[in-house]
Formats: sequence, structure tokens, C-alpha cells
Amino acid sequence: QEAFNQKIRQLGIVYNGDTSAEKVRYYFTLPSIFLEDGLQFMYDAIATPLLEKTELEKERRVVLDEYDRSAAQPTFDLRNLQRRMIYGELDYLRDPLGMRPLIENASKKQLLKIKDEVFVPANSALLISGDFEIEELKKLTEKHFKNWKTPKNWKAPSHPDFPKFPESQEFVMTRPLVRNASISVTFAGPKVREKPKDTFAADVLINLLEHRSGKFYKKYVDSGLTFGAGLSYYTQAKAGEVHLYASTKPENAVKVKEMLKKEVNEWLKPDYFTKTQMEDVRRSLIINHKRELNKPSAFIKTLAFWWAVTGLDYYSNYIENLRSTEFAEVRSFVKNYLIGKNAITSIILAPEDAKAVGLKDTSGPLVKKHLKHYRDAKS
Repeated sequence: QEAFNQKIRQLGIVYNGDTSAEKVRYYFTLPSIFLEDGLQFMYDAIATPLLEKTELEKERRVVLDEYDRSAAQPTFDLRNLQRRMIYGELDYLRDPLGMRPLIENASKKQLLKIKDEVFVPANSALLISGDFEIEELKKLTEKHFKNWKTPKNWKAPSHPDFPKFPESQEFVMTRPLVRNASISVTFAGPKVREKPKDTFAADVLINLLEHRSGKFYKKYVDSGLTFGAGLSYYTQAKAGEVHLYASTKPENAVKVKEMLKKEVNEWLKPDYFTKTQMEDVRRSLIINHKRELNKPSAFIKTLAFWWAVTGLDYYSNYIENLRSTEFAEVRSFVKNYLIGKNAITSIILAPEDAKAVGLKDTSGPLVKKHLKHYRDAKS
């Protein structure tokens, strides 16, 4: 491990990694003069990890600290409950952090098994950006990675299909330290590899709602009714959720919740959004997309995400598809995913605030039913 750290210092490497439900990224940034050394270093790290006991325990502590920081957040139970209600016993496939006992007991044997199942050439992409000659890079890549092989008879990891989105349910959850009241209405969203056009419509709609001259922004944000409100969608291949959300004063929580649920119907009206707003949104999304290209170290991480989740064609054609997304596609998205669709609706606020405005915590039975595995894991 000391040799590893010394090599990092010698090469001036900045390194990190991250995990989400559908991708794992490891990335190095280093001076271009050390490109070949960096390639060899990446090969050693991904293909022949030592996983020494001392280092394993050190990294275990890092991940446990990450878990504990997340568990200390007042919304920890809410996030787990929403995910469990939607995905049932397969919710672990949407939870990259996992449960604490799994982290505590992870062994070298288990990690090496995962390595042979997941971290193999057939399931990976090596992406490089920066200052180099392409033909020279090809030679160096072949030189340093030629011995990295996919195990014989390897099969791509597979998982059962997720359950159908549940029937609509509403609940109130109270937790200490919650500031204000947060409202969330969660719907099933598009799976990008099945309905790619719908994901472009989602991006446009989200930004239309954020337009400061728009009716939604004026009604919910400029008015002071909420501290923030909008729509969110995280592009994914295997699953997808659309979240309508707001943060407001506790006394306005129920009112805002009901308003938001009715508001989606307004989005179908011809005068709710304007052509000027649509042009502004397209321009903003295109500018942000192009801006990513100006910083190779950031761009390559973005590209890695899209490679894993959608494939590179989706990313390459993003601007073209944005330009072709019209109000008809946006309204179709609203009809197909929001209006009259099943939703998980929640309000979370502090116990004293709930008492002050006459709200009761109704999440108890749901927590007992859906989060039993978390309680068992703690015991």
C-alpha cells in the first residue's frame, strides 16, 4: 500500500471513484507526460488488486463513515421507505450504498468474486481524454491492457425485472431535525433504453418549469409559497422515477401538496408554456451540453455515465434530439407518466411542526412493513 501511495505522489495522480445504481466509475487525472505510467497504474488497480487486509479495513472504515453520514440525515428513512415501496425486495438493486452489516462483513473473497463477475473487459470501457496522439494512445493501451482478459464462460450480470409500480399511497413522516416541510410525489418514469424520446421530453419539461418567467416558477417560487419546487428525473436504463417536489413552511404543506397534484393538469394547456420559454430552454441545455466538452477531466466522467446507462449514441445525438423535442412530446410525457398515474406521495417535517399544524405521522405501519430488513440488520 505504501508503494501504491508513493506511486500516486510521483505521478501527481488525483483519483477517485463513485457508484450509482447502474454504473461504477474509477478515474485518474494526471499530467499528460505520465500517460503511459498512468495506463499501467490503472491496469494494476483494476486487473490485479491486492486487497491487502490493512487496506481493506481502511477502506471499510471510509465506506462505513459514508454510510453513517447518510444515516444521520433526517430523510434517511424516507428515502429507504420510498425505494422499498416502489421496488420491493429488489430495492437493493437501486441502493448503491447498501446496508451497514453488508459493509461491515464484506470479505476479500466476496470482493474478488464481484471483480470476476463485474470488473471485466466485456463489461467495461476505458475512456481517456486530454493531450495525446491517438495512434500512440492505441499502442500504449494495447501494450498495458492486453493481458486483461474476461474470464472463460463469463456471462453478463442479470437481474429479475422490477415489480410493477405500486398503487397510489400517501403518508406523513416526522423526524427530528427536519427543517420546514418537504413534499414529494413520485411517479414511474421512462426507462431510457426503451423510451429514449420520453427522456428528452422530461429534460425539456423540467427546465420549462424552472424558467423564471414561467407560470410554475412565479406561482410556487416567486410568490414565496415555497422555498423551491419543481420536477426531477434521473436518467436510468433499468428503472426510472419522476419526482414532483417542493419545500415549504409546515403550515402550507397540505395546501402545496394538493396544488402540486392538480398542477400537472395545467401543463397540458396551450398557454402554460410559451415558444420563447421553449427556445430559452433548448438554448440553455445545448450550452450546458457543449460546456461539458471544455473540461476533459469532467467530460470523460460524464461520458462514462452515459456509456454505462444509455450507450454513447444517446449522448452523441443529445443536442439533435433536444432540438426536435416540441410541446407535443412534452404534453405526451405529462399524459403518459403523470396525469392519473399511480404515485407515492409523502410529507416529511419535524414532530413539533407536525403537531403545530395538526398533522400526524402515518408512516409507522409502512415503516414496519417495508423497513423490517433495516431494523433486523441493526439488531
